[in-house]
Amino acid sequence: MGLARGAQIYITEVGLTCALGRGLNVVMDALQANECGLSLHDVHGYPTAVGRVNTVLNVEEPFLSTRDRSTHLALDAVAQTSGLRGYDPHRIGLFWGVGLAGAHWIESTYEQYFSDLAASRLSPWTVPAIMPNATASTLAMKYGVRGACWTTANACASSALAIGQAMQAIQSGHVDAAIVGGSDAMLVPGMLHAWARMRVLARVVDKDVSLACQPFDQNRNGLCLAEGAACLLIEKGDVLQRQGRKALARLSGFGQSCDAMDLTEPSVSGQVHAMQQALKHAGLQPGDIGYLNAHATGTRNGDRVEMMAVNKVWGQATNQCPVSTVKSALGHTMGAAGAIEAVICVGILARKWVPPTLALVTPDSEFEDRWLPAGHGVDMPELTHVMSNSFGFGGTNASLVITKE
Repeated sequence: MGLARGAQIYITEVGLTCALGRGLNVVMDALQANECGLSLHDVHGYPTAVGRVNTVLNVEEPFLSTRDRSTHLALDAVAQTSGLRGYDPHRIGLFWGVGLAGAHWIESTYEQYFSDLAASRLSPWTVPAIMPNATASTLAMKYGVRGACWTTANACASSALAIGQAMQAIQSGHVDAAIVGGSDAMLVPGMLHAWARMRVLARVVDKDVSLACQPFDQNRNGLCLAEGAACLLIEKGDVLQRQGRKALARLSGFGQSCDAMDLTEPSVSGQVHAMQQALKHAGLQPGDIGYLNAHATGTRNGDRVEMMAVNKVWGQATNQCPVSTVKSALGHTMGAAGAIEAVICVGILARKWVPPTLALVTPDSEFEDRWLPAGHGVDMPELTHVMSNSFGFGGTNASLVITKE
């Protein structure tokens, strides 16, 4: 379902930590330089690539020793912003998306437990560290958020849905501002092996790592798992005006749907509904969207279904809106993907530049009617509205529309 149009909601600050670096400007510079943040990795004989965060995290004690890496990443992303200091804490909400909470903590705990069952002394922090809401609660404590604290765990759509929930909370009057975003960190042996067993990880054999993940390409063969986090500070328009602060962009539309069909197979109709609801909420037509940041993970069926949905939404104007994905450059960050890509869309609007799908060499003939930027991207001086898609296992779909004022 979509939201009723109400108070205008603005993005005022952002934070971003991913395989391409720390901070939106750093990541945008890397994208414009055609850099790839992926690195080769072997999973029990399955050659793939992953997107690791290699920057030093700006995380203060006491959170280091009692929190999972996904929470460390979240703390680092929010630390790049003011954290909405100065607001009445009861008028601030915290809305956060996660894919799998506590993967690093779980892995190390099992290693310790099974190494010596009799002598194992597991940390008393294990249960609170792996709760799905551990990250959101930690952020709420650190930044004194008392208005609301929500965790969304809907696979790859998690943080896009968290952004939508925050919009709904502001438009309904429950809060005036919110810290929203998502984080995920599951690059541990057990989880990588589980993903490899699904045969959805990109298989990288005799291939440049920059070509590991190839959405839309005829040779695509899977996704590249990655870690990361992103944060957006969003505020109600009239409050923002009273305080005299400037906005980076406006959150103008949100749509969501559930396929109610299959745990792993995507549905054209579900994705169509989410995109149409986002357009309706924004008061826009498909032709108003100047760029579509596709979910596009690089799996054969996933990319095909999304393009079928896009064709249904755009109709005859299928070649008038450029479509690309940044996952080929930084990997698929699962529960954090919606927030990370929303932040990147803010950068895209600011630079009036559409990034290429980095590893797109030979577009699949099925997608010949679409405009798929490759090479060095496309300058778009009139770019005003962008859409960002996030579709997750379980059949959960979310679409966001972001507007440059």
